[in-house]
Amino acid sequence: MVVVADSSPLIYLSRVGVLHVLAALFGEVVVPRAVWSEAVERRPTASGVKALRQASWIRVVDDPSPPHDLGLDPGEAAAILVAESLHADLLLIDERVGRKVAQERGQAVRGTLGVLVQARQGNVLPALKPVLDTLIAEGFRIARLLSYARRSRTSEKDRDQRIRRIARDLHCPLWAAPPVARQARSRLSSDRLK
Repeated sequence: MVVVADSSPLIYLSRVGVLHVLAALFGEVVVPRAVWSEAVERRPTASGVKALRQASWIRVVDDPSPPHDLGLDPGEAAAILVAESLHADLLLIDERVGRKVAQERGQAVRGTLGVLVQARQGNVLPALKPVLDTLIAEGFRIARLLSYARRSRTSEKDRDQRIRRIARDLHCPLWAAPPVARQARSRLSSDRLK
């Protein structure tokens, strides 16, 4: 499986100490040089950079040449173009506009939260809630769907199942936009009454 990553998933997963889930789920992760620069070289003393530097399963590749203007920042554009050139199975990207461009170009995308849910489903992570709490503390913006599910009084397993079912039923990624999150929150409330 060929997986290419943009900077945001790398930065946040390394900041909260769960960068290893990428290696466990995907083996090797390909990172364009522009992304590596954003995630590591421009932030040499930032939290998580040491883990990124030590990750032998990250393969840094040259940026596409000539560079294309996709209306995105250089790292996002490079990640999308490298994913295309390698015929990647998956592009890890969080930014909504970048995800939309990648999907319009036929790429499968997954964000940081989708990776964490996949890691939880595969028992790579023992629990999702502590990681989500730490992500929020680090400044990661979580859609209302996940924030609501995180605060609910159900067990970890029940929350995970509800989040997956709602996302599947609504045919949306877990980073759902607010209108979808409101629909999902309504579903969570009605499920609790059953």
